[in-house]
Amino acid sequence: MENVITTPDGNEKSNRTNSIPAADIDFGKVATDVAAKWTATPSVSLSWTTASEFTTQVTDYNTALSKRNKSGGNRPQITNKLKALDAVMDESLAYVKGYLLDKYKKESAPSYYPAFGIEHKKNKYVFPIDRNKRSAAMQLMIDSLTTNGLEDKEYGKVFWTNIKTQYDVLLSEATASDGIISNHVSNKNMLKTVLTKTMNALIGTIKSNYPDTYKAELRIWGFQKEKY
Repeated sequence: MENVITTPDGNEKSNRTNSIPAADIDFGKVATDVAAKWTATPSVSLSWTTASEFTTQVTDYNTALSKRNKSGGNRPQITNKLKALDAVMDESLAYVKGYLLDKYKKESAPSYYPAFGIEHKKNKYVFPIDRNKRSAAMQLMIDSLTTNGLEDKEYGKVFWTNIKTQYDVLLSEATASDGIISNHVSNKNMLKTVLTKTMNALIGTIKSNYPDTYKAELRIWGFQKEKY
């Protein structure tokens, strides 16, 4: 039997949406405009940082956003493939239950379920929902199929070993992807905090230097509000 895993319509689909919040993109655009204006306006200064340092930090922030987006690009596909495998596992479980019913009869078959990684949930016997637990349950399934002489069935050892191999690879990819995304998000948030401090300080300086026309001046600088 060929164990090709696909979505119900035979295609692998992705429901990818923009993984970067619009607010972060907007913030990066404002910071870029402010950096350009500050560079062109040397008369405005802060004692603890410079326009050059701010420009570098803005570049780093926008780079972090881009890396965050790229690193998350494959995550929806991984998730969809895991969902497809989950569906195959849930559908195939019925066949294993049937094997146990034939071998041990209705009264005794359920007592073998735990050894096969099958749990009792809401009046049903199913695989665990947690994916790490599912992987462990599949190993129980593989071992118990052999122990109970069912390894050569259509939905026997070869079938479940193939599913588990695919599943574990995807779980590893998902974990690695989540770790990379987390690092990029942390870096982005740290840079945003630094930029926010500088931008608020610049807003205060502009208000002091242009007490009567600061609102228009803020717009010239690219600020969209008076506090970030």
